[in-house]
Amino acid sequence: MAQITIYLDESSELAVKEAAAKANLSVSRWFAQFAEAEKTRRNQDWAAHWAQIDEHQNEWQNFPLTDTSNEDLAPDTKRELL
Repeated sequence: MAQITIYLDESSELAVKEAAAKANLSVSRWFAQFAEAEKTRRNQDWAAHWAQIDEHQNEWQNFPLTDTSNEDLAPDTKRELL
């Protein structure tokens, strides 16, 4: 388990101690829960991101692929062998 040192001004330290006491937690556990909540929020953000992409999945079927999008162009010239 990692140990982290943080520096807080006095009013922030007091706010943290009050919040931890109100939650009946140690300051260390309060910060750990704060970090866990942030990790969960980030994971939910990614889940929402991928869900939003999945909503547009039907549109991808109409997206031209490079295999067909260059059909009207002249064929490439052959490469020279050295």
